[in-house]
Amino acid sequence: MSKCLNCQHSGKHAFCSLGEQSRAYLESNSISMEYPRGSVLFREGDHCGAVFVVCSGRVKVSVTSREGRTMILRLADAGDVLGMSAALSAGDFEVTAEALEPCKVRVLSAKCLTQMLKQFGDASMGAAKALAEDYRAAFDEARLIALPSSPAGRLARLILDWVEDSKRSGSQSFITMPLTHDELASMTATTRETVTRTLGKFRKDQIITQRGVALTVLKPAALELLSAC
Repeated sequence: MSKCLNCQHSGKHAFCSLGEQSRAYLESNSISMEYPRGSVLFREGDHCGAVFVVCSGRVKVSVTSREGRTMILRLADAGDVLGMSAALSAGDFEVTAEALEPCKVRVLSAKCLTQMLKQFGDASMGAAKALAEDYRAAFDEARLIALPSSPAGRLARLILDWVEDSKRSGSQSFITMPLTHDELASMTATTRETVTRTLGKFRKDQIITQRGVALTVLKPAALELLSAC
């Protein structure tokens, strides 16, 4: 696994923009883990004993209702820190984190996290930034579900948000969509059948093209119009 001190994400994320001493502490006190697709990093309701710094790959973050219904809150990417709120409160994980694709993760125990925050001021700022990113993700999910009134509008908004994330990261012109139609339905408060039908209509109307998991937006203005409805 790549070293924290020469990480390609240095300066871009909460725990990737720490000073040299803080990153050295993180590297020497964390455990490097590799999770295959489908592996659970931690489960909602389990006691939090560590935070998880995603180094590569994507992680599905979800919550489950008492009735057993699952809602995907967001897709965590390289640089994201998972479990920070639960670790700082010495409580239970509020969400479940599952690897969507092979992931490399640094696992830092809650005890070492506490020592790190006491010892390094920039680490405390990093923790605050991680919490702010969690809040932003929760706000974005609420906006996605509450504002567009139609399932097509919610799916359009989700695709546009992913396009913006791709632009900010400077990645390829297309977006990779590894979610199943069931998972897309979970993120947009609709059904799998509606997702399948809507994506088919987007392709028929030449709003998007899709080849496997690679999706390219051809008419962003059309998606913007749908997401405003």
